[in-house]
Amino acid sequence: MTRCWFFPATMKVRAEEDDWRVDGEKVLSPENLEIIGNALENDGPVILEHWHYRGARSPDRFIFDDLDALVDHIQSKSVIGDAFHVWSFAAVCTDQNILASGKHPDEDGCVPRNGAY
Repeated sequence: MTRCWFFPATMKVRAEEDDWRVDGEKVLSPENLEIIGNALENDGPVILEHWHYRGARSPDRFIFDDLDALVDHIQSKSVIGDAFHVWSFAAVCTDQNILASGKHPDEDGCVPRNGAY
């Protein structure tokens, strides 16, 4: 007989071979919150990359323009061991880094050459 086990998304599993430590990097440390808060205030939105502990699934990426919303996401949408990377949107998303761009055409296949963007 095959058994299927259901594990809630908030399951707290700690693999001891991953060398858990009290002095490890914590995404919501006061220092990190200050850095992120300053970036939000001075540069605009940040990109949050959310890696799921032990490869539970592919990483998710979000854009935040509010520190409280970012903190709420981390506190409510993650489990122990999840990892996070934060980038300044303004620093990494520049015209020089554009992979592709364009405008959505109308029913005739036309796009505007000008416009208020």
